[in-house]
Amino acid sequence: MNFAAKLRARRAQARNRKAVARAIDMATTPSMRHELMAIAQAQVTTLR
Repeated sequence: MNFAAKLRARRAQARNRKAVARAIDMATTPSMRHELMAIAQAQVTTLR
């Protein structure tokens, strides 16, 4: 993978993290917030 592709991938991951954080902050119910946090944690372990 070349440098430009790595940079694009890193930016895409940063956008996704921000979107997930925003969704967690704007969750209407605590159960929805908890579910989003569980999904985000599951994605982090698969990205490593």
